Amino acid sequence: MNMDIFFLLVQVLLYWIQGGAHLKLSPEKLTVLRGEEARFTCSPSNTGWAVMVWQLNGIPVLVISEEDGVLPSVNPNVTAEKNSKGNSWVFVLKHTERHNLGLVTCDLQSIDRKTSSLFVQEKGSVKVVGSDMLAFKGRLVLFECHAAGWYPEPIIQWQVNDRKISQAEYNISIEDSSKSLFTVSSNLSITAAQSSSVDCLASVSALLTPQKSSVRLTVEPSPQDEIRDIQMGISGFGQSGNERSSAPGETGGTVNLGFFNEGPPDEVYSEPKTDIISISKVPDVVTFSTLSLHSESLDKVCLSENSYKNIRTVTTV
Repeated sequence: MNMDIFFLLVQVLLYWIQGGAHLKLSPEKLTVLRGEEARFTCSPSNTGWAVMVWQLNGIPVLVISEEDGVLPSVNPNVTAEKNSKGNSWVFVLKHTERHNLGLVTCDLQSIDRKTSSLFVQEKGSVKVVGSDMLAFKGRLVLFECHAAGWYPEPIIQWQVNDRKISQAEYNISIEDSSKSLFTVSSNLSITAAQSSSVDCLASVSALLTPQKSSVRLTVEPSPQDEIRDIQMGISGFGQSGNERSSAPGETGGTVNLGFFNEGPPDEVYSEPKTDIISISKVPDVVTFSTLSLHSESLDKVCLSENSYKNIRTVTTV
């Protein structure tokens, strides 16, 4: 009885050792985009097999004879290539479709079989809603992104000037269409600080480079900033050494140095001491007699000595 158990254990051990050495299928898992090729390699450990059958989700789709090679198939979307190294065969699914998702099996008839998993994903589109935007500095700006026609649901990522935005900074909503394709929407709000490139990226694991849509945000100074800059500019201009500051309470304008106030002179304009002021008397009324063609004498010129006007001539040196 003990000998029977011993021989049974030996047979089971040999079966597992031989089974492990009979066949190797790689990769164990494969993820591709719809429309791409799916390739699996089946490697028998020896040449002691006669027929290799490839199955998709349990349905035979291709038969290979060890002597004759690939036999004609009713499925034109599958084929096989013999590996130049060793005794391996590469099963090729030319254009993958969503219904191909599932199990791929290499079956060495009456010897061994191995199964791998095939995942088929779909690449959709991504678009930032609207066009380039213009905003005042400090304002809150809202961006919206739509990623449609993906399987499985895509990963959404926002970037500003190629810097990734934390997922806590934007929201995501997911819709499942009738064809089991996903549409994802996302909103991002940022405070306008400087002109930037804003990107929305969508991807699935089989996609090497994410799909991207970009818009340009141009930031202009706010009206308050412009008013403040103008006020600071005016203040700086008034304090310049090249300009004369106005007295408190006075409006801007040019100074008329020829004006004379009968009252005390203004202290603001008493500074130029190099000015030369001359005063002369000129008669208010000057009367000339007409010159007679028949007289060689002129009437006397009458001057009124009682009324004279003060005239100031200002010469600035």
